[in-house]
Amino acid sequence: MPPLSQHHSSTTTKLLFVGDSGAGKTGALASLASAGFKIRILDLDNGVDVLRDLLTNGKYSKDAIENVEYVTITEPMKNQGGKLVPAKASVWQRVAGMLGDWKDGDRSLGSITTWDDNTVLVIDSLTMLSDAALSYILAMNGRLGQHPHQADWGLAQALVENLLRMLYDEGVKCNVIINCHIKPMGDDNGADKFYPNTLGKALPPKVGRYFNTVLLAQSSGRGANIKRQIFTTSQGSVECKTTVPSKVPQSYPLETGLADYFKAIRETK
Repeated sequence: MPPLSQHHSSTTTKLLFVGDSGAGKTGALASLASAGFKIRILDLDNGVDVLRDLLTNGKYSKDAIENVEYVTITEPMKNQGGKLVPAKASVWQRVAGMLGDWKDGDRSLGSITTWDDNTVLVIDSLTMLSDAALSYILAMNGRLGQHPHQADWGLAQALVENLLRMLYDEGVKCNVIINCHIKPMGDDNGADKFYPNTLGKALPPKVGRYFNTVLLAQSSGRGANIKRQIFTTSQGSVECKTTVPSKVPQSYPLETGLADYFKAIRETK
């Protein structure tokens, strides 16, 4: 039995990065690339353009952009009765395939289980991944584009939770960041609490248990006075957590926050 000082959390971070759309979750990855981490993004939101802009505007190391690889995976859409619906359901299977053997053209980077702790797998975002799981189940049941049945929700939730469980396993030695939007849900007393925006009502409260770190990206102010931060402690109705609460401040500036946080984690070894 290894001593507690050798626990894998000191070298591997499994991070749920939550926040509203536009809070800066994707852009925050720039600091990790600049710090020398290899960033590999499953881009389900088709939103890595902001990261490219940040890494080419001179604020980060000039070679940082070379540390970022991405694969954009989205569903083709079609008009069905005046409503846009997926034309097919391929995203979930393609994501699973990439995790088993990351391929970009003729180049293969292998399974995520072979990646080291200087590599960061990013799924952007859990929200879109969850939609892909539901579309996959609907397609399997011959109802793609139709209103889900109750059983469809349960099967899709199980797919998402099993994927989170796999990423959480200590056999995955690389770092994992999953970006996720948040949504309000009433608690037992009727008050709103914010949870990861995934499927249904049963799954959102469970998501945080599969991560040793939950951080919040949040912006305040407007225009030239806008301030973006990464919080390590709970803010109002949004719960956060960290593996080293005694070693990190309550917040970091968004521009350097993820790199600063990863450095703090590793300095505790």
